[in-house]
Amino acid sequence: MWHPGDAIGFISCSNGLTNNDRSQEIVSSLSRKLKNDFGLETLMSDVLFLDKETQQTEAPASRAGALLSLYSDASVKAIFDLSGGDLANEILPYLDFEIIKNNLKPYFGYSDNTVIVNAIQAKTGIQNILYNPKVLVSKAEAFQTQALRDLIDQIDADWTGVFKIGDHRASKQSATVFAGGNLRCFLKLAGTPYWPELENKVLVLESAGGRYEAMCSGLAQLEQLGAFGKINGMLIGQFTQLALDDKMPAFLKVCRNYASRYGFPVWETDLIGHDDYSKPIRIG
Repeated sequence: MWHPGDAIGFISCSNGLTNNDRSQEIVSSLSRKLKNDFGLETLMSDVLFLDKETQQTEAPASRAGALLSLYSDASVKAIFDLSGGDLANEILPYLDFEIIKNNLKPYFGYSDNTVIVNAIQAKTGIQNILYNPKVLVSKAEAFQTQALRDLIDQIDADWTGVFKIGDHRASKQSATVFAGGNLRCFLKLAGTPYWPELENKVLVLESAGGRYEAMCSGLAQLEQLGAFGKINGMLIGQFTQLALDDKMPAFLKVCRNYASRYGFPVWETDLIGHDDYSKPIRIG
């Protein structure tokens, strides 16, 4: 995927990072981590943080332009999006997907950047990574260092092999193609040209916020979009608020009801979501 001396581009395609000491230290620590442990340089996008004067996220066209610059830079071998929030879908109309397609490199993002991960994959066929790069300098640093090394070495987590529901057996990991990510954010792509093809894929779903009713509504929208008639399975990650509300069993029951009606398996994992132990997963 990359080699010592290559560069990783840092960007915020969703809400810009706040201009405080904590955010600055996370970015600096991550840059040092990549240098010391992987031999990688870092290139900081000028839209990484909020505008210092207005304290607003940079304009959509500016963020899109910064992303395209990282794709066009031959020294940059991967893009780490460090943002989250609500604004990722603003940049989609400003992206030149031919530039992206002609400069193959993976984009790493999570949460609201589910939008970018899936949209770029849908428009270009480039495989991207659902992952929060900041966990590399979290309390799970050692765990995440190994997880990233495994990804680089093509040793992917066996997401589905350890799960079995009824008589359904998981397809081999090497043959599994994933789509999705954060449920709320993935659904922003519905009805747009950026919605990915779901035929024969395993749909990954997770969420940090969102009450039981909102999450069930999201599943209903997926059904109405025809997603459940196309997918080969559903991989359910962490639903943080549902777990806090003790609603996870009820939500899983709803998932399995859809699965039973459409004939696909459901698997569960604690290794996809918003906590520090969430592993990278390939999308596309």
